[in-house]
Amino acid sequence: MKTFKLLTALVVTMLVTLHIGLFASSGAVYLLDRLGIIHFNPSIAWIPFFELSTTACCISIALTAIVTRKLLAPLHLLADSMEQVATGDFSVRLSEANPGLWMHDVNVNFNKMVTELNSTELLQSDFIQNVSHEIKTPLAAMDGYATLLLSTNLNPEQAQYAERIAASCHKLSSLTGNILLLSKLENQQIISEKTTFSLDEQIRQVILTAQPLWSARSQNIDLELPEISYYGREDLLWQIWGNLLSNAIKFTPQGGMISIRIVEGNENIRVMIRDTGIGMTEDVQAHIFDKFYQAEGSRSTHGNGLGLALVKKIVALCDGKISVESQPDVGSVFTVILPRATRSQPDMAGL
Repeated sequence: MKTFKLLTALVVTMLVTLHIGLFASSGAVYLLDRLGIIHFNPSIAWIPFFELSTTACCISIALTAIVTRKLLAPLHLLADSMEQVATGDFSVRLSEANPGLWMHDVNVNFNKMVTELNSTELLQSDFIQNVSHEIKTPLAAMDGYATLLLSTNLNPEQAQYAERIAASCHKLSSLTGNILLLSKLENQQIISEKTTFSLDEQIRQVILTAQPLWSARSQNIDLELPEISYYGREDLLWQIWGNLLSNAIKFTPQGGMISIRIVEGNENIRVMIRDTGIGMTEDVQAHIFDKFYQAEGSRSTHGNGLGLALVKKIVALCDGKISVESQPDVGSVFTVILPRATRSQPDMAGL
């Protein structure tokens, strides 16, 4: 039935515009002839027909283009809205007030679908947040008991078990912390409590904090960090560099190279973190910023799939961009572009 309505609307549109074009062109030619503006040579009978048909076609094409554009406008709006939904924005809605003969049901059903998706997303987010919050207390107790056990005289086997318990507690603690922070950030649109701080010094501090990790793997750190100040939320920027450096260390083999560069521009600041690690295929690159995504193979044995999702969200809140270039067995380079914010720019309510 809906297909029949659509075909009927298109056919009627074409017929109406063609007839209007024909009548309008006939009337125009007749009027011009009566006014003496144009004259037809009776000996050449096909000229009036040619001029009439040409005029009719031109007018019909113009009218058809105008009407079709109006008719297909709801489809363009639907396509744009679906693209927004594909990016995870479930707040988009289409107008249900007289959208047209054949688009009303489509808009109504689209709005129902997006509403259900939004409800499901909120339910899932609330569930994960609540579970993560409830896990923190018993997790802290387990970690404490494991630490106490390690401080006692245990045989090698018992010590190994206690170390595994403590390591698992630390991993779960990191996971729950990332979940709670990401859940908080997803409900924010802007950042407040900004300060001016040394961006290059912050990155150096992140590298020093991670020294036990890259030193244990005999990795080389190459830096090019000119002095530069940045106006933003210092603790959130720390999360960006900490997660990106942690990934570079984890996926770079023994004796590999990690380089970090800051390039200062007139309107933005570009930070590039390059490694000589295992790299990624194009399929993996398309999903690495998705929550809980872990690629098959060696990358699936590391992390919890939230670090890069957290990085992307923070960069977006800073009105910046993040991109990745990578090749398997060659390495990866993550580029973060941050706008040069100043104190003169207004701060809005946020975190």
